[in-house]
Amino acid sequence: SCRGLDLNSETVEVCRARGLSVEQGDALGYLRGLPDASLGGLLGAQVVEHLQPDYLLALLDAAYDKLRPGSPMVLETINPACWFAFFQSYVRDITHVRPLHPDTLAYFVRASGFPHVDVQYRSPYPEVHKLQHVPGADAAAYAMNANVDTLNSLLFTHLDYAVIARKP
Repeated sequence: SCRGLDLNSETVEVCRARGLSVEQGDALGYLRGLPDASLGGLLGAQVVEHLQPDYLLALLDAAYDKLRPGSPMVLETINPACWFAFFQSYVRDITHVRPLHPDTLAYFVRASGFPHVDVQYRSPYPEVHKLQHVPGADAAAYAMNANVDTLNSLLFTHLDYAVIARKP
């Protein structure tokens, strides 16, 4: 079984209308109200970028306490290392507090007690829309194509990522 939690009352009502088990409330307050080692998993989808740093760290500590040994935690968010995602998605939502680089979020999760953390990238930018190589095998084409590859790796990489950890 699973249950959801959201601050937005309209989202909660939509979920309830679909027969889902969901509560309206604050994530940290909700977790703190649970017994330790009572959760079999935790998913935060497009949430962490809305949290102040102190709140996020407290939430990660509470998640560690509330998860049973062996339980996974998945935190998925916009990838600010992809400039397209940052400028087309992240900055458009005024409720975003701070972009979290994948290395930063992975570090925070490790610092909260999760020893093994994996970062998985999702939603690749379509290859057909990336900058294209120029034809040719001379030095100018080689240099141009190397620059195209560099720009593509910064501008048009994966739009989202997930930090996945498991409580030991």
